Amino acid sequence: MPDPVTIAAVGWGISTAGWLVSPIISKLLNKCFSYLGPSPARKLKKLESKVLQLKLMLEAAETLPQRGELELWVKGLKSAFYEAEDILDAIDYQQLETRILSKIDDKSTASTNHKSALSCFGCKRKNFNVPIESKAKLKAIVNKIEKLINEGLKFLLLLNLPATCENINNISNNIVRSSTRRTQITSVPPSDVFGCDRDIEMIIRMLRDTPADGEPSSSRTKCFSVIGICGIPGSGKTTLAQCVFQKEREDDYFDHVMWIHVSNIFDVHTISTEMLEITSGRKREQLINLDMLQRELEEEIRGRRFFLVLDDVWYDKDPIQKQQLGQLLSPLKAGRMGSKVLVTTRNADAATSLGAQNPPVLISDLDEEDFFKMFMHHALDATNRDQAFQSVGREIAGKLGRLPLAASLVGGQLRIRPHIDFWRSSLNSDLLNDSMRALWWSYQQLEENVKKCFAYCSIFPRRRVLKRDELVHLWIAEGFVKTTDETEDVEGVGLRYFYDLLSTSFIQLKTKIGRAEFFTIHDLLHDLAESVAGSDIARFEKGVAPHIPQDTRHIFMESYDRTVFVEQILKLKTLRTLFISYSTESMTDIDFEHMLRNLKKLRVVRVSPPLSGTIPACIGELKHLRYLSFFGSHVLKMILPPTFTKLYNLQILSASEIRQLACANNEGLGYLENLRYITGWGFHFPDIGRLTSLRTLTNFTVGKIRGYEIQQLEHLDYLGDSLLIQGLQNIKSEAARQAKLVNKTRIKALELRWDAPDQYSSLMMENQNDQELNNSADPQEEVFEALLPPPYITSLKICNYRRSAYPGWLTGEQSPLTNLQNLVFKTCFGPSDEPPRLSESFRELLCGWTSILRYH
Repeated sequence: MPDPVTIAAVGWGISTAGWLVSPIISKLLNKCFSYLGPSPARKLKKLESKVLQLKLMLEAAETLPQRGELELWVKGLKSAFYEAEDILDAIDYQQLETRILSKIDDKSTASTNHKSALSCFGCKRKNFNVPIESKAKLKAIVNKIEKLINEGLKFLLLLNLPATCENINNISNNIVRSSTRRTQITSVPPSDVFGCDRDIEMIIRMLRDTPADGEPSSSRTKCFSVIGICGIPGSGKTTLAQCVFQKEREDDYFDHVMWIHVSNIFDVHTISTEMLEITSGRKREQLINLDMLQRELEEEIRGRRFFLVLDDVWYDKDPIQKQQLGQLLSPLKAGRMGSKVLVTTRNADAATSLGAQNPPVLISDLDEEDFFKMFMHHALDATNRDQAFQSVGREIAGKLGRLPLAASLVGGQLRIRPHIDFWRSSLNSDLLNDSMRALWWSYQQLEENVKKCFAYCSIFPRRRVLKRDELVHLWIAEGFVKTTDETEDVEGVGLRYFYDLLSTSFIQLKTKIGRAEFFTIHDLLHDLAESVAGSDIARFEKGVAPHIPQDTRHIFMESYDRTVFVEQILKLKTLRTLFISYSTESMTDIDFEHMLRNLKKLRVVRVSPPLSGTIPACIGELKHLRYLSFFGSHVLKMILPPTFTKLYNLQILSASEIRQLACANNEGLGYLENLRYITGWGFHFPDIGRLTSLRTLTNFTVGKIRGYEIQQLEHLDYLGDSLLIQGLQNIKSEAARQAKLVNKTRIKALELRWDAPDQYSSLMMENQNDQELNNSADPQEEVFEALLPPPYITSLKICNYRRSAYPGWLTGEQSPLTNLQNLVFKTCFGPSDEPPRLSESFRELLCGWTSILRYH
């Protein structure tokens, strides 16, 4: 099996060339010139011709010694394109603002307070014209891009590379792309494993080969022995360990079986906690003292035979790392003789440093036929027996160095293009001549927008658990997801990007818990994503002091570090993403305000809220902001300033751990018409009905106050997932019908609750002093009947209903709720202890009658 080459050295020129001529750049240039009048359109044509010539030359320049100079030039060009994007985004914001403010004037819905808060944004014109200052900035950046393209072309021409304007029209492109195609590692092995049987049997024999089996360990002898599995990335080390682990878990030979992922940066405290949770079978609160933690772990293991898998152990002979690995294994000395530790690693020295007495098991090459079967399993549907595909597939497989990951990636690309001409043209690609370059070839087959989404995934640490919807929302917020027209659903396009990556193995399913799916990215592909992203993305994890390049656009912090934040991050004026995963240290109010004032290009922000719970008014200056997420439960109540309503581009607002979140003025969030997702239980804003783009609204509290009527839900037909409606004692049956719940066909789980908690009512009154509605509610039976749910819900929960009569859509002969699977009544009153008789159509319904109270 060949040694891996550095990913960064493979396909650089081709990648840059593909980026230059991608539709993304073409559309960006077109949009720039569209704002600059008709005459520059001729200049655009010339520029596009030069870009095509640059493409050819960059492909030829991949192995030149001048590549370092070219990389600097590419950095400058990319930076200029980023700047153009920001200018265009600011112009779009101004246009959106003009339209919204005109709407406020036309409908006379805005209060005087709100108009004064927005007055600094200029005149409220119905007809939008690009401001002179913005047009000047746009012209300057277009001139800069043109200058850089001319400089690059001039430099490449001096190198006498084989590309001229004459042969541009004769470009033959063997890469076929389709814009319409659909298609931490756990201990669970893949469903199909090839050629590992002998290695599995050998390792299991080694696990059973135990002298003095069953004897307790002494001070001079260790109770466990270490076995290593060594191989290059993508060779199948983890898959082999997963198969062994699964067999041992089924055999019950060991008292404890533990699977731990280590990786290059690990925390002894975190892994020890994980081991303790596995052995004790209980979720543990994080213990501050490592000594106490390891003493508990030692007691759980004492006298028991264990099998521990340490997956992906790195070792570079660093004495500190060696000390940490020793510390990690220290509590295991209390185990029973015959215990085993299985280590997967890229470096044989790692297993030796942990105490392995024998050489590691080397991942052997699959024999030719097994590798071919694996490759064709990924590349071709089992029903396709065409001999032409079998013949060409065998030749392609022969180029891949028998690397399982290459078989999965290249096979995945061929599977979604079952055309023999494409297979034959792919066979002739030089990029398939070794396994590492084959990974790069697979990446090149992705659409340009999908490539950007994949590269962005490198912002997360290796083997981090990824969630599909979170990734898609981030991609949309960053502007990577492009629709072809205004009617196309951007979430649908984002999901197609995700499944393109999943079907071609760039993203892999890690585990499934119930209906929730969690994903990960293979280490080698993570390396590829990092290489493609370059200095655009900076990620630093706990205990690592980073140096952040000035042209960094996206930052992931595993834990908040005030020194790094103040000394480096606040200086990155073009930063677009600040994503803090978790932190025991909270951001101070001053630091939070400095973030808002200094980093005005931010599009994605995930941070802990300021300690005071007060959001500064300057947040309204973040014109580019699309994604705002707060984590941490240290703030119970947060009030958003009136200027928050200026965030017209905001798409996602999340604060799941904050109990109360409200606006300081009476307008609420009604003018944030791009807002699509509101997640969290503490949101209570008036006039939510204006947000007709909403996809997620965790809960809605009905009140007797203007702006909180149940009719606010009438036009929110895109709502999906789950919805809680509380305070139903405040409404009339006609109002319930006007809410048109039946039209919310994307909702899967609905909870209807009579009586809202007092805290919500008081919060409403704080924000709506004298606007209480003087209308009494109808009988609850009539209201309940009018609240006909969407037909496709699978879960329905009824709380605090105080009448004996139940609606016909639950008790009638044929209920419209044909998909209902779970029905729960909680603290409901009735004339007897018996639940209401339900429709006979609910034959397989799981029903809970918890806390039904008898009505007297």
